[in-house]
Amino acid sequence: MAGKYDAVIEKVPQEDSRPEVLFRQAGDGFIQMEYFATPRFDMVDSFRIQTIDKMVKEDAPDGLIETVPSLRANLFHFDPEVLDRRRLIDVIKDAEASLEHVEDIEFESRLIKLPIAFEDSETKKAVAKYEKEVRPGAPNVIDGYNIEYMALVNGCSVQTVKDAVTNTDWYNSGNGFWPGGGFFWPLDPRYALVVPKYNPPRTWTPEGTVGIGGPCLFVYTTPTGGGYQLFGRSIPVFQFAQKHPMFKDGPTMFRAGDRLKFHEAPEEEVVEIYSHVHGPQFDYEYDITEDVFKVRDYLDFRNQPEVQEGAKKFQENQAEAVKTAPKL
Repeated sequence: MAGKYDAVIEKVPQEDSRPEVLFRQAGDGFIQMEYFATPRFDMVDSFRIQTIDKMVKEDAPDGLIETVPSLRANLFHFDPEVLDRRRLIDVIKDAEASLEHVEDIEFESRLIKLPIAFEDSETKKAVAKYEKEVRPGAPNVIDGYNIEYMALVNGCSVQTVKDAVTNTDWYNSGNGFWPGGGFFWPLDPRYALVVPKYNPPRTWTPEGTVGIGGPCLFVYTTPTGGGYQLFGRSIPVFQFAQKHPMFKDGPTMFRAGDRLKFHEAPEEEVVEIYSHVHGPQFDYEYDITEDVFKVRDYLDFRNQPEVQEGAKKFQENQAEAVKTAPKL
């Protein structure tokens, strides 16, 4: 039973492959459910979150307004005058109880292929502006950019950083942080770059910028501030005006469960695409494939000895590099 000032209102203990589930009061009309009192980083938790989210929404009780799935949690927004929180928790618990084996999970997952121009001129302008106006001599700015620092803190080369971006699919655990933005994580652990965020943040970032903060990749949907380390620029993934056919049903491209696949392209090609998305022409054809993500196949891949050994070596190099890399 929760105490008077305890936000955790109920717990479901771990059982076999089912994780511990915590329910937190998150406001008058919000319940947050999350896995494990001690946070862990495991993509399998996100796959389960996505599946439970779909199950609850398919048989949604009256009064459920929306959900906000993330890596290991889901925020349920409901109308407390219509839906009792006890009823909502029971619906979620029933869904959890029915999902016994995580390896059997399959869900819709679009593969979105995007071009990226590494070390482009626009993101370099953002870094130069930061060093001039915010933090002169910032240690994460090496030769006027962030990619050398990213390589430094990961114990690898700049080319390895680029290869890490293009050699793995990036999985979206959920949208948030900024309109239309997604939180993308590498599905191949051998390419799990980890970098500290800017300190303090930037005041400007161009639309389409691609950056990494911690282990998370983000495509900046609009010009804004920001704190992720920058290494390149991609094409529009958000459009308020909704003039391009991709955005006719809404300004946001990304959905929870999507995967990104980057391929390197010249900056001129990336810049040209902007005029075919935002106008005067609206004829750019996005490369998006409807697909089904099978967790069993993912686990078989992740558990291969060469993948496990490669990930271990990458993490060992990171651990050594962090000892000597400049702190932000």
